[in-house]
Amino acid sequence: MDKMEHHIDLTSAELAALWTSYMTESASNPILKYFSKIVVDEEITQVINFTLQKSTEHLSTLKEIFNKENYPIPIGFSDEDVNFDAPRLYSDTYMLYFIRNLGKAGIAADGMAFSTSARKDIRDLYFHYLIEAAKVEDAAKEVMLSKGLFIRPPYIATPDHPDIVKKQNFLRGWFGDRRTLTADEIAHIFMNHTNNANGKALLIGFAQTAGSEELRNHFVRGIDLAKSIMESLSQLLEESTLPSPMTWDTEVTDSTISPFSDKLMLFHVMSLNGIGIGNIGGSLALSLRRDIAAKYFKMIKDIGLYAEDGVNIMIKNGWFERPPQAIDREFLSKKKT
Repeated sequence: MDKMEHHIDLTSAELAALWTSYMTESASNPILKYFSKIVVDEEITQVINFTLQKSTEHLSTLKEIFNKENYPIPIGFSDEDVNFDAPRLYSDTYMLYFIRNLGKAGIAADGMAFSTSARKDIRDLYFHYLIEAAKVEDAAKEVMLSKGLFIRPPYIATPDHPDIVKKQNFLRGWFGDRRTLTADEIAHIFMNHTNNANGKALLIGFAQTAGSEELRNHFVRGIDLAKSIMESLSQLLEESTLPSPMTWDTEVTDSTISPFSDKLMLFHVMSLNGIGIGNIGGSLALSLRRDIAAKYFKMIKDIGLYAEDGVNIMIKNGWFERPPQAIDREFLSKKKT
């Protein structure tokens, strides 16, 4: 006798991952279509088209899952959020960096989704997505290396022998002589500086093309915040006689006609805020100098306040789509009364 098939409902973690994946893919897909239309370089075109293909496949699969689970498909974004006839806003080089960042974000998000999922089909899905995100990031990185565009983290000297820390002043960073940065600290400072440089360039394009004055001001504030974070991180590198990464401001054209809707631009900025807070939180855990930890705490606070204002703008404009949420039992009981 065949065993009766038992349908296992999605957990909150699985539902959150699927919902976030759909929103992210629906926001990225129309931008990738715009990039595919305006890109010139053949190698970069191949990377963009590969990423677009995977994004389109993901959207289709996610819709199937939502339908199977009788869960409403999120509104998300569509081609209506892009003006495909708008002049070029970003260079081919910046598009390549944008693709690499999509891959990096996918590796983090899909890895977390895989780890928190229990159902076999969802685990298989995110294991597959994790591999594809790594392929996207690797393909973009390979083209960057071939074109001399990949900025490597700083090199440090090789020690003669292993060593044991003997004094607690290894943690000191406020007064007296500060030790030089560890390799972990350098890697994370470099990563956060690079991420903010890329985000700053994206915001420059958004600020000069947004239709709403409120949004333009919000994006300019984001540019100033990214600049402040980069200056703080550059100072740490310079104190250890290490170079700072370059910026990408010149990869933005002078166009004032936006290819993207205000709603889509603000969503991408909100996504960058979330990624930034997550990255800095991870960096905080691996930073042993007290002054570096204090800098990271301040960055998290500043980005959090900026993100909160962005959410308020989304709510005010009717753009904030409610994520999956637990039932409010207290509200239901009061409503019945």
